[in-house]
Amino acid sequence: PMRPSKHRITLLVAGAASLSTISAFACFTSTASRLNARNFLNLGVVPSATRLLLSTSPPSQQPPEAVTETFDNGDIIDATSTLQSYDQSQQKFIQTDGNQGMGGGLSALHHILSLDGTTRSSLQNAARTLVNQAHAERAIDSGKGRIMLGFCASNAPEALSGLKSWVNSLELPRGMLHGMDVDGVPIPVEDLGSVYVKYSTGGAMTFGEMRKSGRGFDALWRPGDALLETYDGDFRGVYVNVELGDGVFRQFGVLPTDLFMDEEEW
Repeated sequence: PMRPSKHRITLLVAGAASLSTISAFACFTSTASRLNARNFLNLGVVPSATRLLLSTSPPSQQPPEAVTETFDNGDIIDATSTLQSYDQSQQKFIQTDGNQGMGGGLSALHHILSLDGTTRSSLQNAARTLVNQAHAERAIDSGKGRIMLGFCASNAPEALSGLKSWVNSLELPRGMLHGMDVDGVPIPVEDLGSVYVKYSTGGAMTFGEMRKSGRGFDALWRPGDALLETYDGDFRGVYVNVELGDGVFRQFGVLPTDLFMDEEEW
């Protein structure tokens, strides 16, 4: 649900040199090519800069221990309603703005840029409420409370800065950023153009899913891992999917990439 394009180029960010220029940043992918995915889950192989991009602490396999509160159902309903209302208002804005860009992507960006401080604050609170509930459920059962984020951005630095701010602000698990290469040769981030970064708190695929992917154990993910891909669409922002025990489908977006950034950071 978070991959708008059917044809993807999988890219893996590999090497400290490729990441050293990243200082700030912003979703879907182009036709398939010769780019082959490599997974650097072996901590002895992953460059430290790749891990430190999200946090100065080691990757976390569990949600924060301090998160144990289970919110009242009313809090969850209110947070869900806030984000649903935001989606509805964005769709209306896209139509009145002339549905500009592929799929209305440019109009969606215009909507994001029009948000006032009160609206942004309500979105922050709603996202925190749902994510904290997911943390609480995942602390009891690691197979529950999955959170997925999809960042659509004009360039890799924009996307990665946004990813870092969401992960840190929402106390999400910190994993590895899977990077990009062609036949094992790293691609400089400045050559990527628009990108899509997919993040998930969920763990490994099943063996069946790994076999189907054709990548074997290269398809294995750990909680908090993220994957960077090229993107040829016009949307800019974040798709958020939170899976809670009540079974309600909750996917929202696009939300502002800089929702959890201070103005000077953006």
